[in-house]
Amino acid sequence: MGNIYFYYTAILSPLAILLFLMRMNYLNSWLFIILIIAYSLIYRTYVDGLRLVSKGIIEKSDIWKMVYNGRRFQYFKELYFK
Repeated sequence: MGNIYFYYTAILSPLAILLFLMRMNYLNSWLFIILIIAYSLIYRTYVDGLRLVSKGIIEKSDIWKMVYNGRRFQYFKELYFK
């Protein structure tokens, strides 16, 4: 996950798929909300953690610690710009 283009593709494509499915009326609003919450709490935490692990900033065992205390914002610059 060291390539920034692959990282942006990995974080934006599931969101685009969810929006497409919602627009095509394959998802009702409750399911959409549940999937957005799962996307933001589970998927994004894991993908952001994998990027930080590949850059050598955190250990693999610390990925799930990013869910709480705003730890994702601590590494904002490393995640999105470097």
